[in-house]
Amino acid sequence: MKNDTNNKLTILGFPGWMFVIMAIVLFFLGKTDMLLGGMVGALGYAMVVGTLLGWIGNKIPVWKTWFGGGMLFSSLATAAFATYGLLGVKTLKNLNAFNGSMGFLNLYILILITGSVLSIDRKMLIRSFAGYIPTILGGVVLSMLFCGAVGAVTGIGFVESMMDFAIPIMGGGNGAGITPMSKMWAAAKGLGDEAASQWWAGAFATISLGNLCAVFMSALLNKLGQMKPNLTGNGQLMRSTGNDKAAVNLDEVEIGAGDYATGLALGLFCFAIATFYGKHISFINKAGLGFKIHEFAFMVILIAILNISDILPVQVRAGARGMQLFFVKYMSFPLMVTVGVGSKLTDYAKVFTNPANFLCIIATVLGAMLGTYIVGNFFNFYPVEGMLTAGLCMANGGGSGDVQCLGAANRMDMMSYAQISSRIGGAIMLVIASFFFGRFL
Repeated sequence: MKNDTNNKLTILGFPGWMFVIMAIVLFFLGKTDMLLGGMVGALGYAMVVGTLLGWIGNKIPVWKTWFGGGMLFSSLATAAFATYGLLGVKTLKNLNAFNGSMGFLNLYILILITGSVLSIDRKMLIRSFAGYIPTILGGVVLSMLFCGAVGAVTGIGFVESMMDFAIPIMGGGNGAGITPMSKMWAAAKGLGDEAASQWWAGAFATISLGNLCAVFMSALLNKLGQMKPNLTGNGQLMRSTGNDKAAVNLDEVEIGAGDYATGLALGLFCFAIATFYGKHISFINKAGLGFKIHEFAFMVILIAILNISDILPVQVRAGARGMQLFFVKYMSFPLMVTVGVGSKLTDYAKVFTNPANFLCIIATVLGAMLGTYIVGNFFNFYPVEGMLTAGLCMANGGGSGDVQCLGAANRMDMMSYAQISSRIGGAIMLVIASFFFGRFL
């Protein structure tokens, strides 16, 4: 996606005209359901069409500066494809499966977690993690209060608005958030699965729009950081004390193809161990508390332990960092395609039937940002990074929302913190939801 020495446009190394033809051909095959199935067809479509959409989004004036550029554009464009029948039924199903059951989203996230955690200086890693959960809780409290206040003014009700909007939005997305919440809601009301499904449908529309608001605010935070450099660490959460200089800058370590493979193997191994621990060992997950900690949360902890213990050779850490940079640079737009096809633009429109609903959603997102800004200051967090990860990555749609928010803010390096918000923060919200549903329904 650059101009070569002859001033000719190139995209992924191809001449621009050639890449556009490739994208048109794959778009046609996807529309007519003649695209190759399985991982190859899905990745081919996502990589070529997604990269072109991302390139277009990064060229649109105003949009590229204020609204997330190519990352959000590629996601919304493919959501439009899904909404208006521009993808064949089989192609749509295959792209959804590639992101979900085939594990492309999981692969992307585990690579970013491995590289990002191992890139942080050990002392700063310990200090930043110690203040992160309290910062999340600050955002949760203020998001619920803001939403409740708007609900009280608009007639929805103080407590009702918190249960209908703030709790679902801050709950960690769909699978680990509103799905178990719907069961809690139905149980508290003494109703069955049909009622749970009805609550889930409304909550899904709510978190979809909440996610969109969070992504837009992420792009605005990126712009704020550019305008006010003192408010951002450019991907670093905590301000340096002067004694936090890393012994080795991993970006300066020379690595080869073998080191990339080493970083990939480390990430896959740690994810396998974290998944095994979460399913078979974790006393929290086996205690029947009504919620479970996601394997990505355990993976963040495992990688952090490896970093703090300093047992990994520098070359291994540099390889993990190299894989992270590769995925961020070349796999982000393809991922946005697979994320986008999982939603429809009509999902967002449902919430606009009542303007008060939209105001409650905005209040929740703004409260999450302000709460994390206030508490984060006590732990010496940069405002942009603190509000982005502890605030907006709580208010987005979970794992895919983390990718969208960090992409819009141009801070993919912060995936480890985002996953703590979505996974551990999401589990905290399930406990809060259980209390509110049991007490007020």
